[in-house]
Amino acid sequence: MLEASPAQIHLQPAHRALLLALLARHLPSVTVRVFGSRVADWPASRGVKPYSDLDLAVEGRPADLALAALRADLEDSDLPWRVDVCVLDDLPAPLQELIAVQGVVLPEPHERNNS
Repeated sequence: MLEASPAQIHLQPAHRALLLALLARHLPSVTVRVFGSRVADWPASRGVKPYSDLDLAVEGRPADLALAALRADLEDSDLPWRVDVCVLDDLPAPLQELIAVQGVVLPEPHERNNS
């Protein structure tokens, strides 16, 4: 799996660094994919706007407490837009398939502290 290049996801470097730090803290062993309007060339997207939310799909079954803590820290963070965190397996099958093909994998969990 290749790491996402910054050009594939519409995020400012400081926002990307903050996001990766929070993921490393709360979900250190979980693969996370970005999907939706902040992904370059996402199907049916009308382009990213400054206030467009960031959609994250986490793979596997992370602990409920870890997800809750991540969501709380994202909400309290300095990120200027909403971050929606969902569990990939809980999404409808067609959306899971689209995310598997078009979603962008964030740095592998063991690389997050170095990003």
